[in-house]
Formats: sequence, C-alpha cells, structure tokens
Amino acid sequence: METSKVIKRTLRVLFIFSILMTTLLKAGTTGKLSGKITDENNEPVIGANVIIEGTYLGAAADLEGYYFINNIPPGDYRVIVSAVGYNKVIFENVKIKIDLTTKLDIRLTSTAVEVQGEVVVQAERPLVQSDLTSSSVTVSSDEIKMMPVENIHQVINLQAGVVGGHFRGGRSNEVAYLVDGISVTDPFNGGLSVQIENTSIREMEVISGTFNAEYGQAMSGVVNIVTQDGAAKYGGSVSAYAGDYYTGDKSTFQNLDKLNPSRIRDYQINLSGPVPFLKGLSFFTTGRYFYDQGYLYGKRVYNITDDVPVFPIEGDNSFWINRNTGGNSYVAMNPSRKYSFNGKVSYLMPNFKISYGLFWDDNWNKYYDHNFAWTPDGIMNHYRTNWIHNFQISHVISNSTFQTLKLTNNRFDYEGYVFEDPYDSRYVDPNRGTPLSNYTFRSGGAIPDRYKRHTYTMIGQWSLTSQVSKSHKIGAGLEARLHEIFNHNLRVVNLTENDTAGTFTLGYRNLGTDGNQQYTKYPYEISAYLQDKMEYDIMIINLGLRMDYFNPNSEILADLQNPRRNSLFENAGVMKKTENKLQFSPRLGVSFPITDKGIIHFSYGHFFQIPSFENLYVNSDYLVPEGGTLSSVTGNPDLKAQQTIMYEIGLQQVLAQNLSFDFTVYYRDIRNLLGMEIINTYEGIKYARFVNRDYGNVRGFIFTLDKRFADYFSAKLDYTYQIAEGNASDPYAVYNNNQSNPPVETNKKVVPLNWDQRSTLNLSLNVGVFGNWNAGIVARYGSGFPYTESIRISNGVRFENGGIKPATFDVDLRAEKYFKIFGTDFNLFLLVYNVLNIKNEVNVDPASGRANVDLYTGEAGTIYGLNTIDQFVNNPANYSAPRQVRFGFNLGF
Repeated sequence: METSKVIKRTLRVLFIFSILMTTLLKAGTTGKLSGKITDENNEPVIGANVIIEGTYLGAAADLEGYYFINNIPPGDYRVIVSAVGYNKVIFENVKIKIDLTTKLDIRLTSTAVEVQGEVVVQAERPLVQSDLTSSSVTVSSDEIKMMPVENIHQVINLQAGVVGGHFRGGRSNEVAYLVDGISVTDPFNGGLSVQIENTSIREMEVISGTFNAEYGQAMSGVVNIVTQDGAAKYGGSVSAYAGDYYTGDKSTFQNLDKLNPSRIRDYQINLSGPVPFLKGLSFFTTGRYFYDQGYLYGKRVYNITDDVPVFPIEGDNSFWINRNTGGNSYVAMNPSRKYSFNGKVSYLMPNFKISYGLFWDDNWNKYYDHNFAWTPDGIMNHYRTNWIHNFQISHVISNSTFQTLKLTNNRFDYEGYVFEDPYDSRYVDPNRGTPLSNYTFRSGGAIPDRYKRHTYTMIGQWSLTSQVSKSHKIGAGLEARLHEIFNHNLRVVNLTENDTAGTFTLGYRNLGTDGNQQYTKYPYEISAYLQDKMEYDIMIINLGLRMDYFNPNSEILADLQNPRRNSLFENAGVMKKTENKLQFSPRLGVSFPITDKGIIHFSYGHFFQIPSFENLYVNSDYLVPEGGTLSSVTGNPDLKAQQTIMYEIGLQQVLAQNLSFDFTVYYRDIRNLLGMEIINTYEGIKYARFVNRDYGNVRGFIFTLDKRFADYFSAKLDYTYQIAEGNASDPYAVYNNNQSNPPVETNKKVVPLNWDQRSTLNLSLNVGVFGNWNAGIVARYGSGFPYTESIRISNGVRFENGGIKPATFDVDLRAEKYFKIFGTDFNLFLLVYNVLNIKNEVNVDPASGRANVDLYTGEAGTIYGLNTIDQFVNNPANYSAPRQVRFGFNLGF
C-alpha cells in the first residue's frame, strides 16, 4: 500500500530528527536499587561491590558508602555484596518494582570476625514505599497466579478506585495501556485491543492516581505491563482446564440445566530458556487456545428466511398464521474464541540488551441481542486480529546513565458481519421479521450491517535516564506516533425498484452515500517530557513537565450549516484545514517519610487526552439525509484535547509487623469532555456534531488494609467511597435527548454519572503453604449504580440518574494442590466464579427499578407472534453471569 510507504518514510525522518534532538522519552519498565554500606562501627565501606546475580548489573560504594543501580527489570533478585577485608553477604528475594526505588542498607562485618560460610539474609519487602508519590499498585506474576483471574481486566478491576474499567470516575476510554513501555491502546476507540496473557506478565503496574510526566494520552489512569524475558535454564509448563456454567435458575438462563464440561475450554503452553550456541540469547513463548460457549442462549424458533405472521382475512387482525420453521433448538448467543501467541527473544551483553517481542491474538465472538432471541442466527459475528511487533535496544552508558531505543508496529484489524460473503444468498430484506407488536421477538431476518476497520500505528521512542547526583535522577524524552485509520461501514439494502411487495434484490448503496461510507486518515502525534526525581532524607519529589502535539491531518467543512453543499449559499463545499493541537502538562508529586513506618504523599497534575479517532472522523463526508428528523452524526477532526486536573493526598502507615494501611483522598476536575451540538442547516435539516462541551468532577477517598503473607495467610481489604458527577455520561446524550418531541432539556447542572458507585469494597484472602496447597478468595461488594427513572413514576418530571439500582455482591475462588511426579511440578486447581450464584441486576426497568420487572405489561395489547409477554420480559442479559466451575491442571518442567 502506497500510503503505508509514506508513513514508514515519515517515521524514519522523525527517528533521525529525534536522534539529533537528544531529548528522549520512555515509559517506566525498570526500577532502582540503592542504599548505604557500612561496617560494624557505622563507617562507610568505600568501594564495596554490589552485584545483582544473573545480570550484568552492579555498582561500587562511593566515599560515603552510598551505592545505586538503575535500569533493573522488575522482579525478585539475589544481591551479592562483597568488599576486601569483609565477609560476603547475600540478600535473597530483593524485590524491584517499576519506577520505584528499593532501599537496601547493608552492614558488613570484618573478616576478623569469624563467620562460617556465606551470610545469607532474606530481604523483606517494606510495607510502605517511601518514594511512592501517588496511588499505584504493582502486581507480580506470582500474585497473579494465586488470584481467581484469567485476564488482566479482572486484575485491574480488583484495584481500589476502579469500577468496571472506569478509573476514579472517568470514562472508560481515558486509560493508557502500555506493554514494555510502549502504548498498545487502540486510538480508534481508546480501548485495549490486544490481550497480554497472564503467564507473559513479569509485573503489572496499575496507576489510578496522578502519574508522572513520562505518561501521556490518558486522563484517568495507566496500566503498565512488563513482560517476561527468557530464563537462564530450559523450562516450561502445560496447562488445561474445562468447565461449565452451573445454576439451578432454569427460568432465567436457558440450556444450562445439563452439565457440559466442554462448554468452556482452555489450553496453554509456555516455553523458556537459552538459545544454544549464543551466550546471552534467550527466549520466552506462550500460546493459548480459549473457547467459551457463553451463558446466554436463544431458541431457534425462526430461521432467518422466516417472516412475520400473515393475516388471511383482510381487515381482520384477530386471526393470523405464524410462519416459523426453526425447530426450537438452543443456540449460543454470546460465545467467544481466542488463539494467542506471546513471544520474546532477548540478547543480553555487558552494556547492551536487545529484545524483540511479538504479541498476536485472533478473536471471534457474538453479542447477545434479546430482540433476536428467537432468531439467533441473525446476529453478527465479530472478528478481531491484533499484531504487535516490539523491537528495543537498551544501552548502559555508565553506572548512572542508560538509554533505550524502541520501535513498535501495532496493527489492529476488525470485521463484523452475519455472513462473510457480502453477496451471500442467505441475506434477506433488512425489514424482514420486524415485529408487528410490542413485547415481541423478531420472527426472521438478520442484522444488515457490516463493518471493516483497521488501525496501524508506528511508534518510535529514544530515551535517556541519568542519576546525575545522589539526589537527582533526570529523565527526558521524545516520542512520535504515526497512525493509519481505516473504517468502512455498509448496510444491506433492497435494490428492487419501487420496493415491489415480496421481492428482494440484495445490494448496497454506492460508496460515499448513506449506508456505505469509508475513510482513511493519517493523524500523527509528537510528545516530549522532562522529569526530575529528587530523593532526599526528608522528602522525595517527582517534578515533571510534558508537551503533547497532535496533528489530525484532516479538513472540516467551512460552513457547517451547508453540509449538503448547496450552491445557493456561499462557500458551498469549501473545506478548511484543521488546527494542530499543543498542550503543556505540569506534574508534581511529593512524598514525606514522617518515620520509617509512616509516609505522607501529595500529588497534583494536568492531564490531556485527544478524543478517540472514531469521534474525530465519523461521517467525514458530511452525509446528512433529507427529512425533519435528527438522524445523522458527524465527527469533528478539530476537537480539542480533553483535560483533567487531579489532586491527591494520602498516608501510608505500618500498624504491625506484617500489617499496613493506606488512606488517600482525591479530587478530579474534568473539562472539555466529548459531547455534541445540534446544527440547523440552511435547508431546515438538523444533524449532530461532536464538540468539547461536557464536564464533570470526582471526589472520594480510598482506605486499604494490607496484611502481608505470613502465618499461612495474607489479606487485603480496599474500600472506596466516591462521588462521580457530570452533565452527561454519554457523548451522545445531546443527540439522544433531541430524538423526542419536544427534546429533553440538556442538563445544566451535574448529575450522578452512570458509573457513580458510591461504595466499593474488595476483599482478597489467600491461605496455604507455598509449594503444597493454596486457596484464594476474592469478594466484591458495590452499592447500586444510578439509573434514570421513568417519568411516569416521577409525576412527569425527568430526573436523570435519580434512581439507584440494587447493590451487587460476588465471590470468586481459586484452590490449588501441588504434587511432585517423577521430579516435575504438577498441580490441580479449581476455579469458581460467582461461588454463591448471585443474580446481580445489571440492567433494570426504568419504572420498577428491578431487572425483568415491567409494571406496564397490561398495556401491551395483542402480541402478533408465538412468544408470551413474560417470555419477552425475561431477559437473561439483565443479570450477571451465573456460577462458573472450572477444573484443570498445570504441569511444569
């Protein structure tokens, strides 16, 4: 593709430019070890050597006995300390975390003091982190293994301040996802497309508070994943499990009354080790197949080719003949399937590390549609394929300075359709099977829409970090992102002239007309930052400034009141270039260690994020159909960046030997959020256009009680109280409000947002003996989310989100037993989601406030179809998933 060549050439120019600029950028993927080495008399041991076993990393103590080691990948290490005239000391299980400093002060004894053998000390993870200046949680690979989770989204939603993917009251697409320091967020919709497998994760950092200047294009939070490198010895594992949904509620969940262990299947293999014949080269790979038939079933009462009942007696609707040919078999309506491969090859040399990572997955799924519950073959198939190529070179210039070059190519491909062939003879008239009455399932037909889109992003980073003095660690950076955004939406139409009754000619409208639109856009971004981490005895300061530049590389209509290019008006069809966007974001974080067991932190920052590209470029042809109703939405490539100003203050405190708590209060002011405006054309037509108009604010506090694993158990309790308010939860709110006549008035004051859960409580409990057995439980409680009550209940007055849904509660369990079989590690595990089989009400009726309780079915009238009103009202998707039970094994070698 010629455009791809242009992108590649442009990126090469930007890389050369970045090299010449000498300012560099990276997201944190390493940590730091530092401390002071003294003897029995508390005098510094000058020149003492500190070596991290299994790496080329090390340092020597200076004249004050101080040492530091930068650029350490996260994990647990063995640290060896030695000096002439002193006994060697080895520290086991020294934990390094992303972006943080691990303090390790060392006391050496003279060889004059007789010591038998080496001195081995078990390092203990501190209960409070002295240089943590904002709310951040790091989760290691070992911790993930003990949790009842299968993907990173489940891990993220267990963190305090996160509710259903919303970080501290923000919209769900305000989070930056990073893998090995590189963004893997799909800029089309702001979501995480690729799925990094749990077994590939070395450590994951979830930042729900303010974050340093090195992180950008996010307003609510950051998820930073560092993946595994190859091991020094060959090893691997094979795991598999099977399972099913198990519930006694046959009235709500159909076809789950018989045990079917093959309904859920998961197979995974991991391999790691050195590459022969080349010292320093190692590999890590993991492959997975996952299939879930789902828990939402439809009944094939109708085939796609069936249609609504016919009335044989003209003018008499009291008698009709149904035309169903389905056979009443059950069909899965929310199945999913995934193949994935994660791999990394690393080459380690004394001053260089070179790595190449490949992350690929191929996904298929369907989404439940209650209207098609009796014509289940008519819903769409959705396909998603993701590729991430990540090449990195890290160069240690000196003990205090290192640089990194990162080149990444992200490719996200999406398709959706009922039938793969757009001219498949099984397609029928889009209006076929449309119900003739309320409370009635479709009786035939299929979803007529199709889509195909892709996002290609090339990213270049070159980074430099330097410990310029004992107190100052400087980072600076530059990053370039070039995107190719392609989107094509089309809809099946009936091409039969004059719409002759009963005649259907499959076809599509001409490209560039309503129902058949596509575009390709090439926006690009450049960002830079300067960060100083200042570590003093009395405080730690993170001070940074970030610059973000965005070029939408597009045009907008000069006269928005003439989208149909009517030549009777001036500037008909004239386009003007969009403006480039530039923002500066100051960030500040301060930590005050009041004692060695208590720390106060404060942070403040400005955070900007360009709206998702789908909102910039949708309907870029300005197709606005004739008619008096509002039915068209256009994008706006001239949108400004959305902004959040965030404040946070917190306290970490050790309560006992293995017990600590964290209390944090926060506030967020949110401006320039994505919303809409209604534009009236010269011809009397209305259409909606995206603009920066919405706003909100979030305030709350988090209390965390953490009991470290000791005496056979660990526990963590998180409680979040939060108020999330704004003028609109949905960017389409103005458009939806103007669908009625008269239009619903737009909010002029803040109301609770859809995800405004006032109280959230998470409890994690692990008990067991390492290497023998383990059981982990996660319990979650959440107060009810808001919903908008029917105006018939509120005496004709509409109060948006004035009602509260029922509270939710859930318990998940993972239990494991370990064995040794012929010298290999073998374990059996049991995984149970929703142990108590609680039916949490996800969606409720606006009148009753309860799921599947409709107060006005008595006004339904005649049902023209085979279903009853009760069958239609009974929507299983209004409840959370029933109990899932999974059995499996893992074999390590």
